[in-house]
Amino acid sequence: MKVVGILGSPRKGGNTATLVDRVLAGAGAAGAETRLWVLNDLNIKGCQACLYCKTHDHRCQLQDDMTPVYDDLRAAGAVVIGSPIYMGDVTAQTMLFINRLYAFLNPPGSSAGNPVHIAKSALVFSFGRGTGDYRAVMAKIGEFLERAFGARLEGILGDGDNNDPNAVKGKPHLLEEAYALGRRLAE
Repeated sequence: MKVVGILGSPRKGGNTATLVDRVLAGAGAAGAETRLWVLNDLNIKGCQACLYCKTHDHRCQLQDDMTPVYDDLRAAGAVVIGSPIYMGDVTAQTMLFINRLYAFLNPPGSSAGNPVHIAKSALVFSFGRGTGDYRAVMAKIGEFLERAFGARLEGILGDGDNNDPNAVKGKPHLLEEAYALGRRLAE
């Protein structure tokens, strides 16, 4: 099985990156092939609503760095998406990625099954100050992935008080949960 990681954080090596890395490590230890995409390193444009993908086998007309990400997602059995919470929501990078998944959806009114099937998903988040619970923010992404691709949500993992970029490294219970979540993705 292939597990694709999508990191929506602009901070390399930060808290969300650490959690996504631990999920992928768990998946790899369980025998999965893993791949990580760092969205902030990619040149991805916004969806142009041109509908080209609806008449061209779900291929996007934009020739940008999303093209190889699409290829990996077509081959994936599972996906983990990680985003820090900025201003009460996922990062702009993460939302741009989600919006570009439109290429994989069937045209309105189509009765055909979705051509892309991802069996499982996992979502991770972190945020700076406070102790709020942003699982609902991530849950809406999980619901979309399930409706669009059949991806059964294996878990949402994250917490707050992570202003220090290394904060989650001092939270062994969270790192263990992330690793276990990755193993579940690979099963």
